[in-house]
Amino acid sequence: MSEHPTEAPPKESAPTDSGSDSGRDLSLRWLMGGSIFVVILVAGLIFSIVIAVRGGDEPLVPAGDQGNGATEAVEQDQFATDPFFDEKGRVVYVPLNTNGVILRQSAPATGRAATTAPSGIMLQQVHENMHLPFSTSDGPTGFSDSGVATGFSRTAQGAGLAGVHYFSYLATGNTRVKMLQDAGVVSDPNNTLPELIKFNSSGQPGAAPDNFPSRVLQMIKVDYNDDLARVHLGATVQLDSGRMSNRDMWLDLVWRDGIGWSAVIPPKGRADVQDLPDFSGGWTSWW
Repeated sequence: MSEHPTEAPPKESAPTDSGSDSGRDLSLRWLMGGSIFVVILVAGLIFSIVIAVRGGDEPLVPAGDQGNGATEAVEQDQFATDPFFDEKGRVVYVPLNTNGVILRQSAPATGRAATTAPSGIMLQQVHENMHLPFSTSDGPTGFSDSGVATGFSRTAQGAGLAGVHYFSYLATGNTRVKMLQDAGVVSDPNNTLPELIKFNSSGQPGAAPDNFPSRVLQMIKVDYNDDLARVHLGATVQLDSGRMSNRDMWLDLVWRDGIGWSAVIPPKGRADVQDLPDFSGGWTSWW
């Protein structure tokens, strides 16, 4: 790769997690190894914590109702006393249970478009440094024994939420990849995961360190079918040359009866990432 994303300066008012400076350095080093394996490229973009999403523009579709109804759907003693703002100014809650807190579910409106956000979105900090979305309409509704959220609805919204969760686990080191495997929500028809795990364990500069932090990219698009969905995540990144580049990264999910949505691991070398002129044609923001 001839160009690599560079950091945009963080907002001065935004709180940072301990060790965030070293985490940002690692995210850039990791991205430089992206050409080795497509999942690593995806991971590098997801975990550049201070990337410029949408280049400061307003989303094409208004963001979802983050927090509306979410705090009423839980017992307050399930969370630490105070939430905090993430690097993009979004409210994040800290559950006392490291897996997260399941929100009480209510039926969504009928006839929703795929661009309509799930109801009652709440971002939670789980497993110490992963920021993941929970909703009151489309799950999750439970956790696997390994601590992965499960029970996402068989809807475009449920697939989108599951895709965000699975992206994060796949790209934050071997411990979390194994958590996803143990949850039984991975389909790996080309036996690609062992190569990712081997790369993560190699100690190379681009390798994904265990328990690496994750953040939620703002733009999302879901190509939905009841049995198969493609979840696109989007971000605008600034390259070394100063040029802004819109990146589309995607993950396919297949529905398994008795399991729910499962992540389909792409074969080695398949470039599930591309540049876009803009975020139009179904792109939206849910948080």
